[in-house]
Amino acid sequence: MADYPRLLADRDVVVIRDGQPQQARLRGWLDGHDGPLPRYRIELVARAGNYTCPYTATAPDMFEALVRLRRQLEPDGLAVAVQGARRDTYPSGMARDMGGGMGVYVMRAGLPARLEDLVNTLDDAPSDQIATVDEQRAFADAWRNEKQSR
Repeated sequence: MADYPRLLADRDVVVIRDGQPQQARLRGWLDGHDGPLPRYRIELVARAGNYTCPYTATAPDMFEALVRLRRQLEPDGLAVAVQGARRDTYPSGMARDMGGGMGVYVMRAGLPARLEDLVNTLDDAPSDQIATVDEQRAFADAWRNEKQSR
């Protein structure tokens, strides 16, 4: 039987506040299982600034935990610069079910997602590619609709 919690990520990340990058600490765990469902937890702790810290969220996969964390950050004018927060990334159902949401696909207009397009949800991303949760979902919906209409 596995030991929980299992640390999956523990690293410095860039948090954007008022267009300015600042360092923060991001940690993610697989806490165990709630019945058949896994329980992932993510935490963001700032090293500088006057954030309300730590921000913490839990969910059945890491991508959804990140979404819930971002929903807490957005009202405070914060964005975390990781691949899972890019406008053009989103996980497939399989990436969520089989991979715990630890990977997201980079969606390219007019092209299907390929294995080569899979990136780690919590890896660094350029700050100019970061979007709100709603913007990211709208992009993913438009990409899916475009793909289905072909």
